[in-house]
Amino acid sequence: MRTMTVGLIADTHVPQRMERLPPQVAEIFRGVALILHAGDLNRWPVLDELARLAPVVAVKGNADIGLRLPWQEVVEINGIRIGLTHGHGGWPIYLRNKIREATIGFEPLRYLRYARFAFREPVHLIVSGHTHRPHLVCVNGVWLVNPGPVAPDYYVQRGPAVGLLHVKPGDLRYEWVDLSTGRVRDWALPIG
Repeated sequence: MRTMTVGLIADTHVPQRMERLPPQVAEIFRGVALILHAGDLNRWPVLDELARLAPVVAVKGNADIGLRLPWQEVVEINGIRIGLTHGHGGWPIYLRNKIREATIGFEPLRYLRYARFAFREPVHLIVSGHTHRPHLVCVNGVWLVNPGPVAPDYYVQRGPAVGLLHVKPGDLRYEWVDLSTGRVRDWALPIG
């Protein structure tokens, strides 16, 4: 099987934070097999714009009021199961976590809540958004990836940024791309 490249994007917030996607997104995603949007797109035209590049799977974020999207999806590519969620887990979980964060701080819950609330079935990797902070961490053998936001000037962030996931059977490679500088960071993600 050949390597499949998947574009990862989250927190576009169009038109809340910008009128349309930056042109670098189309440049970076040119030739990808699939695009995964981890929520907070705000309006449907974002998906239409991305769909001109490749098929899109998207989930609903907490700022996607009125959009008929699922809260989570699982996509299998070359035998690798990828979970997609915004990361807040739906409004009841989002509100419960906000109360906890206010009382005990954000750091202890930031990664574990994705693994705990997102998927009951086994996945190799979970793609999320919501925090507006890029991360790549392995928790209990599951890779948690947040490419960071595309929307500018929103919380504390690096970026704007997107990700590329290169998937072949039993092998994953992740590239994080800073849209403002063009800087790319690359990691091999052991599966097992």
